[in-house]
Amino acid sequence: MADELQALLERLDKEGVRKGEEERERLVAQAQEEAAQILAQAREKAQAMVSQAESECQTLRQKAEDSIRQSGRQVLLQVRQELKERVEGAVRLLLKSQLKPGVVGGIVGQLCQGYLREEGRQGNLTVLVPEASWKELEEAVRATLGAELLKRVSLKPDKRLAGGFQLSLQGEQVLYDFTDEALAEAIAAHLSPALGALITP
Repeated sequence: MADELQALLERLDKEGVRKGEEERERLVAQAQEEAAQILAQAREKAQAMVSQAESECQTLRQKAEDSIRQSGRQVLLQVRQELKERVEGAVRLLLKSQLKPGVVGGIVGQLCQGYLREEGRQGNLTVLVPEASWKELEEAVRATLGAELLKRVSLKPDKRLAGGFQLSLQGEQVLYDFTDEALAEAIAAHLSPALGALITP
C-alpha cells in the first residue's frame, strides 16, 4: 500500500511538473508573441514619426527658400526704385542748373519758329512757362521769333510749373511736355535700363 501511494505521489508530481512546464512554455510563447507585436508597432510608429519629421523638415526648408527668394526680390525692387529716384533727382538738379530762362527761351523760340514755318501754316501755339521766369522767357522768345511769327505764339505763365515749358497746338489735344520733371523722367528712363543691369544678378 505504501508503494502504491508512493507511486501515485510520484505520478502526480510528474504530471504537475509537466503541466507546469507546459504552462510556462505557453506563457513564454505568448509573452514572446506580444513582445514581437509591441516591437513591430513601435517600429511602425517610429518610422511614421521619422517620415512625418522628414516631410515637415522639407516643407520648412521649402518655405524658408521661398521666403529668402521673395525677400531678395523685394530688396532688388527697392534698390531699383531708390536708384530710379536718385537718378531722376540728379537729372532734375542738372536740368535746373543748366536750363536757365534765357536758354529755355531760346529753345522755345526755335521750336515755335521751326513748327510754324514747316508744319503750322494753320493754327497757333500756346506755350505754358513757369510764372517766376515768365518775363525773362518772353523776352528771349521775342528775340528769336520775328514779328509775324510772334503773332501766332501765346506765352502764358503757369503756377504749377517749376521749370521748363509745355507746348500745345491750338485746336488739337496735343501737349508737348518739356518741364524739368518730364525731361528728368525721360532721361532717367533712358538711363535706368543700363543702371538696372548693374544690379541684376
